[in-house]
Amino acid sequence: MLVTKPVWDREFCCMASACPDTCCAGWEIVVDDVSADRFRAMEDAMGKRLQQSLVTVDGETQLKRHSNGRCVLLNEHNLCDLYAMYGEGALCRTCRLHPRFVADYGARREIMPGLSCPAWIETYLLRGEKVTFVTEETDDPIAYTDIDASLFFQLYRARTSALDMLQDPALPINERMTRLLQLAQEVDGEEEEVCPQEKILPAYLKKLRSLEVLTPQWRELLCQTNAESLAEEDIAPLLEKVLVYDVFRFFLRGVYDGRALPWAKYAVFHALVLRRLCRGCTTKERAAEVIRLYSKEIEHNAENQEFLHRALCRRSGRWSAAGLQKAIHE
Repeated sequence: MLVTKPVWDREFCCMASACPDTCCAGWEIVVDDVSADRFRAMEDAMGKRLQQSLVTVDGETQLKRHSNGRCVLLNEHNLCDLYAMYGEGALCRTCRLHPRFVADYGARREIMPGLSCPAWIETYLLRGEKVTFVTEETDDPIAYTDIDASLFFQLYRARTSALDMLQDPALPINERMTRLLQLAQEVDGEEEEVCPQEKILPAYLKKLRSLEVLTPQWRELLCQTNAESLAEEDIAPLLEKVLVYDVFRFFLRGVYDGRALPWAKYAVFHALVLRRLCRGCTTKERAAEVIRLYSKEIEHNAENQEFLHRALCRRSGRWSAAGLQKAIHE
């Protein structure tokens, strides 16, 4: 299998107990069947503890959580007792992979660590270098999926062009977002929609406030109306990384529904609302934390992610490509 991932993934390292957050609290931890069977077969004290920690929710096996949302295996030092006793290989698939997202396209696999992780924020988002990707051949079994090979390689070539364009320092960030939408429209063969007249960005932010909220910090952020502090030239490099991240992660999903444009719109939508939310920040580090919270709220909530994707599949009104292009200049 050919595996593609950011070259910086090689140096990514969990902060463990030094992490200002934890990936073991705040959301469900699904246990794959192989790991669940292995846990149930363990006969020592940890095995008994694991067996008491498994629960079935909506047909899925999950690890129980305390009332404060923390995994029952997470100790007071923010370390996993299972990991401490048996090492990484003992973890279930969810915990071994986190914070990485994995997507399979036939004989190709793509991996990207998530922006909800403080360690990846430092490794990826706050780095001043251009993002590069490396492809390696592995012995991993091929996950055969029913995809149109011709469409896949059309999208793959378009994405390669998009990733190069998005990292062109000669282009203003607004021009890069506009070109990304235009490129996806060309791939899909869709015509430009009529541009709505009303203000667009306030409606986008209002919709974010209506989604499910995981953390009180995010709720407070959505309610803030701070004056602008961080200059556009300071925010633009962060938005570039967000756009590259989203295009790498999502653009090829068009092979499953035949449309690249909704996924390009998805990336631009994220960049637009984050630009507005980050303008109240006083430092790049604080803006990076806003982006991290956004990732945690949207990327790790299937309902929130699905709702935004459905909205961005619309071909008219404020959620159309024309609506997003208008919002770029608001």
